[in-house]
Formats: sequence, C-alpha cells, structure tokens
Amino acid sequence: LKFWFQPFRRIRFCNRLATMLQMFGRGKKTDQPEWDQNFEPLIKLLLGKKGIKTKSASEIGKKKVDYFRGKDLKKFLLESGPLLKKKCQPALNAALPPNGDEPENDQDVDRIGDELIQRNFCYKAMYKPINPTKSDSGADKKPVKKSWPDRLARTPNQKFDCEGFYVITYEGDAAMQHLFLALIIAGVLLACMFPVWPMWAKVGIWYLSVIFLSLYFGILILRMIIFTLFWIVGFDFWIFPNLNDEYCGFLDSFKPFYSWEKRADDAMMLLVRFGSLAITAVAVQQIAETTSMADVQDFVTSSYIDVIDWGVEKLTALPSSEKQMLPDLEELQKEDNETSEEGEILNVDDKKVSGEDDDDVADVSDIADEAKDKKEL
Repeated sequence: LKFWFQPFRRIRFCNRLATMLQMFGRGKKTDQPEWDQNFEPLIKLLLGKKGIKTKSASEIGKKKVDYFRGKDLKKFLLESGPLLKKKCQPALNAALPPNGDEPENDQDVDRIGDELIQRNFCYKAMYKPINPTKSDSGADKKPVKKSWPDRLARTPNQKFDCEGFYVITYEGDAAMQHLFLALIIAGVLLACMFPVWPMWAKVGIWYLSVIFLSLYFGILILRMIIFTLFWIVGFDFWIFPNLNDEYCGFLDSFKPFYSWEKRADDAMMLLVRFGSLAITAVAVQQIAETTSMADVQDFVTSSYIDVIDWGVEKLTALPSSEKQMLPDLEELQKEDNETSEEGEILNVDDKKVSGEDDDDVADVSDIADEAKDKKEL
C-alpha cells in the first residue's frame, strides 16, 4: 500500500509498464506475414511436443536463447518422412524441388537446414567458453566440445552443418506473448497487494508454500540417501539427475527418472568407500538403540505442525488482519489469580485501618474520664 501512496514510484512504474506494452505491441504495419508461410509449419513441428530437443544457453552480449543441435534435426527429418509429407509439403516443395519428396540423405537435410537459416528461423552458433584454455607455449588450444554448451556465439559461416548448434529466432504467435505479458503483470500486481488479501487466501498461500517446500526438500533428502547407499557399493545412482540443472526447463528437470553408472575407482577410493560403510553401519546401530521409528515420526509430525501453526499465527497477528492475536487460557488464569490476590491484600489493609481507629477512640475516652475524675476531686 505504501507503493501506491508514493507518486514518484507510481509514475515510474506506469512509465515502465507503458514501455513494455509498446515493445510487445510493436509489429509490422504491412499486411505481409513476419514468417515464411511455407516453412512456418515445419518449424512449429520441429519445436512441438513430438519434435526435436531444445535447451537454453547464454549468448554473448545478448539475452538467454534456446537452441537445438544439427544432428537432432537430421535424425528427425530422416525418420519422420510421412509426417513431413502430411504437414509440411510446401516446405518440402521449396527446399527439395521439383517433386518435394521426403528427405533421404544428408544433402536433403542440409538443404532444409539452409532454407531455415535463410528465412531467419534460426542461425548457426558455436560454443564460446568464458576463459579459453591455453597451452604452455601460449597458443590457444582447440575448445573442448560439449554435447549441450551453456555459452554460444554467432558464427560467420551460416552454412548448415549437422555437427553445429542453431539458435532459434522464431517467436511464434504474438497473441501468446501478449497473454503471457498480461499474466505476468497481473501476478506482480497481486503480489504487491498481498497485505490486503483476505485471510483465507493468505493462509492458503502459506499452506501451499509449506507443502511445496516439504516435497522439494523431501525429494532432495531421499535422493541423497539413495545416492550414498549406492555410492558405497560402487555405483552412481541418481533419482531425477536433472532436478537442479539450471539449463533444463520445468518438465525436463524430471527427465529421466533415474541415472545409473558404474564407478571406476582406484584402491584408495575403494578403501574410502569401505570406511564409509563401516561408519554408516555403526551410526545406524547407535541410532536404532536410542531412538525408535515412532519417536522419529512423532518428532517430524510435531515439527511440521509447529511450522504451520507458526506461519498462521504470524499472518493472523498482522495489524491489517481480520483476527487479532488473542491471549491463551494460561494467561487469562494468571491475570485472574493476580486480581484475586490484590483484592485480598486490600481487605487485610482495611481491617488493619479499622482496628487502629477503634484504639484511638478508646484512648480518647479514657483521657476524658480521667479529666472528669480530677475535676470532681
């Protein structure tokens, strides 16, 4: 809410939003389509669910880009002839005249790849490491080949090669970009207005966050335990090996389900593995003697409930929330006992005060009687 009551920040945010809308709304004013209509179905098929595999990389001096490998394109074109004839016949007619037959050899694949490059659907790139290695004599070594490099740079030679990498410049339909932009803006505005959300929405977000983090860290702990057990016996076994790979998309992070590889360790590493096995066995035995599975389950359950209750209490204790923090039963009983003790003290003091007043009255009457007796005498 403070953001909306600060005019300078509000105006700056609106200006940036207008600039973004202009950038995404900018397009060609002519009636000519931006992409070649003969080859657009082909690029859509290549980048679809049944198409070739793509990954993300950082291009030098530019933003993050998606790319594919030439050998994957070659394999797809040679194995998907009937599908290409069915959905991409205009592209085959333009790339493989005069009959537009199915691609059958490397020359046909090279022609189709060259047509995609010439029509700006993609361009050829090469691996560019951050710090190129040098030999002892000072001459540059040949860069190490990577199956999927993380840094690319455009090459001067834009001739298609099955061993090259190709950055995708095809952006697809602009309507989807506008939709994604609208969703991003709506999400940012909703996040900024979190303090005024209803309480049920805040608590729901907290529950979803706890569930997501529990699943994520649970998977990490499980895969680490399983990896350690297999590592001790000489294998590298990972569940979801690409889970933390920053270059994989959301769905690619869960592919493949597992990876299995036998280790080729020397005698020293074998000794380390056997020592780790002995330490693990002793630790498991000691834990089993002092703690049962029921204790562990109770500890995990109570900790989970405490975390959830802590978050709910923090949300409900906010000044703008509908429900303020209420005292518990123990605090109410303590206040009642203190009130009753204060009342008893006041009663005792009243009695003492009243007793002192009676004594004073008795003393005054005695003095009066003595004075009367002296007068009579």
